[in-house]
Amino acid sequence: MHVSTPDRRDRLWLISAFAVVLLTLPGAAGESLGYDRHLKTSTTRRRTHSLFRQGCMLYDLMPNMTGFLLRPLIEKFTGMLAAQPVFAQMFGAV
Repeated sequence: MHVSTPDRRDRLWLISAFAVVLLTLPGAAGESLGYDRHLKTSTTRRRTHSLFRQGCMLYDLMPNMTGFLLRPLIEKFTGMLAAQPVFAQMFGAV
């Protein structure tokens, strides 16, 4: 892939970094709620999937989640997102 200007490259990297963070936070929120137990295939206590991978898996499962599972995940995610200063400044008014 050829990117014409360094400014454009930097903007693409910034968007990519935000996407990674926005997919890692649901993984962290799900792990704090204990949802990670349902995502792994073994019964080991250590983490088998990264928080990013858990976030991607939970994002895929969200359309089929029932309300009593989805609501705590969304509330925890928004709390964790509000705790990040960069996102609080950018999206605080939204």
